[in-house]
Amino acid sequence: MTITRVGVDIAKSVFHVHGVDRHDQVIWTGKYSRQKWLDALCRRVPVGAEIGIEACASSHPWARQLQARGIM
Repeated sequence: MTITRVGVDIAKSVFHVHGVDRHDQVIWTGKYSRQKWLDALCRRVPVGAEIGIEACASSHPWARQLQARGIM
């Protein structure tokens, strides 16, 4: 199945990622370091998938990073 939505919980050093398909079946969950989560997201999530990031002060810079990589 293809991932259609991803939720990201941003923390200080560890980020949790949760991806589901169009039937809301869990396809992917992961726990990644600050340095590795963007690469993991780029490898697993197709272009056009909906990505929700926890609302906090650092969510906007992370969203810009995702846009620069062509994910969002």
